[in-house]
Amino acid sequence: MLTTFGRTTDFIVHRKDLSQCKFVSAEIETDLKPGQVLLKVDKFALTANNISYALIGEALGYWDFFPVAEKTWGRIPAWGFAEVVRSKKDSVVEGDRVFGFVPMSTNFILQPDAVSQEGFIDTSPHRSKFSPLYNQYQLLKHNPLYVPEHEDLWALFWPLFMSAFVLSEFLNENNFFGAQAILISSASSKTAIGLAFLLSQKRSSECQVIGLTSSGNLSSVENLGYYSQVLTYDQMQLLPNNLSLVYVDIAGDGDVLSNLYYYFHNIRYSCLLGATHRKRRSSLEINSMLPDPRPIFFFAPEEIQKRVQQLGVNDFHKSFGHSWSQFLLSISQWIQIVSGTGKIIVEKTYLDILAGYLRPNQGYMLSLNSELGCPKLTAKG
Repeated sequence: MLTTFGRTTDFIVHRKDLSQCKFVSAEIETDLKPGQVLLKVDKFALTANNISYALIGEALGYWDFFPVAEKTWGRIPAWGFAEVVRSKKDSVVEGDRVFGFVPMSTNFILQPDAVSQEGFIDTSPHRSKFSPLYNQYQLLKHNPLYVPEHEDLWALFWPLFMSAFVLSEFLNENNFFGAQAILISSASSKTAIGLAFLLSQKRSSECQVIGLTSSGNLSSVENLGYYSQVLTYDQMQLLPNNLSLVYVDIAGDGDVLSNLYYYFHNIRYSCLLGATHRKRRSSLEINSMLPDPRPIFFFAPEEIQKRVQQLGVNDFHKSFGHSWSQFLLSISQWIQIVSGTGKIIVEKTYLDILAGYLRPNQGYMLSLNSELGCPKLTAKG
């Protein structure tokens, strides 16, 4: 039998210059190999976290999840929802809705294995080197934590909140390293917001949670109510230089990191969790020049696996689910979901977020699949 092909539209960016982006139409097999499934991407979340994936894409392999023909270009992975539109896997049926790592595309192919009511693992050969967390796809019809009216919040926050959750647990079990303050850069990012929420629930009254952000986001971050104090980056020296602190670096800004190590004399623990700032030296570039304790890279997928092994799957998900439910109640009071469809909207939103124009109280859910075939942008909340 001859193999037939369909077409998929992909949003790709230049690996060395993220401001260069374009759409390409690529062939995709529709006569699937045994065990494969074809999915249509319904919608995906676009946040500052996606910029982090691109900035550290070479180091951690994020460009390799959804490879493209042009090697100097790549598809940034995103968290989102997709529907199985064709299946050659008996236990995965057409019409199944899944949540997981998706490309910014109209369609993509997976090779499911270890299928259960909860979901499956993609075992496509090129993804075998990655953490299982990124290769897991949840089947939503059997997921007890899935609430349809909250699915946009799920895509925007769930993966980032999971990273924040395991970091907060790590800090808590180490008694916050005896620090007086936890300093979090890129305080407006969704990872930071989740971490600040969790720490505000766990920390002792003696340990402050301080956010660092840009002047344009200052009032919005303060209004969240999760931080003890919020400062702009140039206000960091308003804090006493002998303050004992834990630094959580989500900005990945080498200049901020260098200034912080120069000014503070009592850093107890320092970790890199993201890279939302792209125009300056990265934190990784200057790491070797810093005094101890040098920042460590906190790789959340490894920490998640470790905790699942320690607690067991059920107890881990029970603990996480409780925190997630509390967080959902909180963020639903202030978050505004902005839904966008079409090439023009996807490109503009991406470039706005790349330039740092994303507001802390907004979350973007986007799609390249549009029945109307025209761009649109709507907000709710």
